[in-house]
Amino acid sequence: MTMFIKKEKVYEAAYSLIEDFMDAFNEKSTAKLKTEFGMTPAIYNEAREYLDDYFNTDQYLLKPPPKKGASPHLLEDNLLDIYGTDEETDCWRINCRLFSEQGEEEISANFDLFYDKEQFKLKYLYTAS
Repeated sequence: MTMFIKKEKVYEAAYSLIEDFMDAFNEKSTAKLKTEFGMTPAIYNEAREYLDDYFNTDQYLLKPPPKKGASPHLLEDNLLDIYGTDEETDCWRINCRLFSEQGEEEISANFDLFYDKEQFKLKYLYTAS
């Protein structure tokens, strides 16, 4: 059964899970990435290779977009786009602009966010520029 979930709740859950994902990615925790975010070691290696090429090094830390003050969307426009927040659904597509120690990057990570059994789950899809 689908239900309407408040937009703010979806954004907060997505942001928190993306933070957890990036922590696991930065820590190279392939077991956590697989069990919690559906990112197999092969997909992790592909994403890591893509990002190593993008940064021209393997020494970088991914960060989620910085939060701004009190906003219903938490972030500036186009940094965390969640599609379907105005619909009665239990699945949303997310496009999240990536940041590093240098600031905003020209790449984004894409996810699906699911709401099932009273909890949110995030599944990694791909990274692209």
